[in-house]
Amino acid sequence: MKKKYLALLLASTMTVSVMGCASNGASTASEPTSESEINSEEAEVEAAESETGENIETKEEETVMRNASGNVNLNQIGFMPKARKTVVVRGDNLSPEFRILDAKTDEEVFKGTLTGPVEAKEAAEMVYQGDFSDFTTPGNYVVKVSNDEESYPFEIKDGVYDDVLKEIFLFFYKQRCGCEVEESIVGKIAHGPCHTSDAQLYGTKEYKEVNGGWHDAGDYGRYVVAGATSIADMFMAYEDFPEIWKTDSVGIPESGNGIPDILDEARYELDWMLKMQDEATGGVYHKVTCIDFPGYVMPEAETKKLVIAPISPTATGDFAAVMAMASRIYRPFDKEFANKALEVAKKAWDYLEANPNMEGFKNPPEIHTGEYGDGDSSDERYWAAVELLKVTGEQKYKDYVAKALSGNVPFGLGWDTMGTYGNAAYLSLDESLQDAALKDKVLEACKNQANVYLNNVKTDGYMCDLGDNYIWGSNLSVCSFARLMLLVNKYCPEMKDMYTAAYDQISYLMGQNAVSYSFISGFGTNYTQNSHHRPSLASSSLVKGMVAGGPNGGKQDPCAGKALKDAPPAKSYIDHSESYSTNEVAIYWNSPVLYLLSAIISGE
Repeated sequence: MKKKYLALLLASTMTVSVMGCASNGASTASEPTSESEINSEEAEVEAAESETGENIETKEEETVMRNASGNVNLNQIGFMPKARKTVVVRGDNLSPEFRILDAKTDEEVFKGTLTGPVEAKEAAEMVYQGDFSDFTTPGNYVVKVSNDEESYPFEIKDGVYDDVLKEIFLFFYKQRCGCEVEESIVGKIAHGPCHTSDAQLYGTKEYKEVNGGWHDAGDYGRYVVAGATSIADMFMAYEDFPEIWKTDSVGIPESGNGIPDILDEARYELDWMLKMQDEATGGVYHKVTCIDFPGYVMPEAETKKLVIAPISPTATGDFAAVMAMASRIYRPFDKEFANKALEVAKKAWDYLEANPNMEGFKNPPEIHTGEYGDGDSSDERYWAAVELLKVTGEQKYKDYVAKALSGNVPFGLGWDTMGTYGNAAYLSLDESLQDAALKDKVLEACKNQANVYLNNVKTDGYMCDLGDNYIWGSNLSVCSFARLMLLVNKYCPEMKDMYTAAYDQISYLMGQNAVSYSFISGFGTNYTQNSHHRPSLASSSLVKGMVAGGPNGGKQDPCAGKALKDAPPAKSYIDHSESYSTNEVAIYWNSPVLYLLSAIISGE
């Protein structure tokens, strides 16, 4: 694959068969489930240029070959003209001046001043920071520092993120299960219907039809808690940024049917989730997978028996919450479905009420796929109660919410910590459904927590909000923390630093980080190319718009453990297909980026 700029492209051989699944993308540190199937010795890691990018258009060569360096880091995709623009530089004996050059002509167009040094503690280094927000002229540029090192190229223009957002959204279509996924939309990872056989209810001789939904991550499992998180992010993006998401022309098969494409895509997952509810009790089964992870095959080649894992309170609570949301959001488009969604949400709540002390989910001994274990369902119940209160106004939900908020306000926008979903819903309630004192309590708690993340941004050399939270799926945490800051800014518009800090996280994800990567495949110059994603590996193709899990100080796979043994947390990332703990992809890593990017595009 030809590259416009030659520098620091880390790739790897793909001769090892470590079976992996993203086990934890939470916004608080927890230990992921171990992989059960490792068919090799420790992964060998070699530096080589990858030639697997058949799905990426070859970029035209420019007149000037740049001296691109991983020491000058910024958003490789670029900036909207009026947006905040920053650069982070590492190096010794640098003069404070930096220059912006036209990438084609080498003409100097702007001068700025670096400040620092600033500690990037989790990267174990000192860096300098530059701000060129005042430069707004559209074009293609690089930043050059005094030792003649340059950034990767970037663009300034209106709509600079439009293609990125489109591909991040289309990832969900690419993950569809049970149907034909069309080559005209997805390229070489196109496939026919997969996983269409009935699945056995674990511990019984009964079988159930559960076709459809999205493949969760780099494997082909389907998990209710992960799907619910992604749907909630989509719904929130649709409601908060309607000027973007009322579109019916993104390019999925349902485009043009008069319903916003984001709701069509979410509906594909919702229809599967309906099948995961036990009709008799209202409880919701946790997941459907095979017993073990598959090899690196296309989805229709995974033909082992499907097994439905037992009901869990976390899956049931998440199901109740998103179905309540769906009953409200789809009503203008499909009243029958909206009524059905509310009916099943209430039924799921009844199950939760009847099982107040039910333990969280753990994998049965025979099932070795991703666990998504969570021993505390109080946050899922809280979120479900708020969403049902928002739709029905019924006193029993109001009473439950009041009781839930009598203690500490919960937080989290990950698959296992749902508190912020509940908080956002509570703050949006009609005043007649709120308790004024509780609303103040929730908002004050949100402000206090958001200030922690804001301080992380202000004190970190790369302006990252993570602090020391470089865990499995750290890029989800990056987005979750940013979204809490945006939520606070929504209700406290005078707190403008919250918005600015949230914007910085887009730059982090797109290259302003300690490993100099754009974590979104196919976008930027030095972007992730070797994702832990079975369709990509089976088809030897690079799929655009997938968000990598990101730096993970835990290094919980043999590849990362060997290659990154001594790396500090912020540098514990490797663009290698075997590194499932740093380089897997997941629907619930794409969905928060979808929301955050929508907010930034809408907020300029």
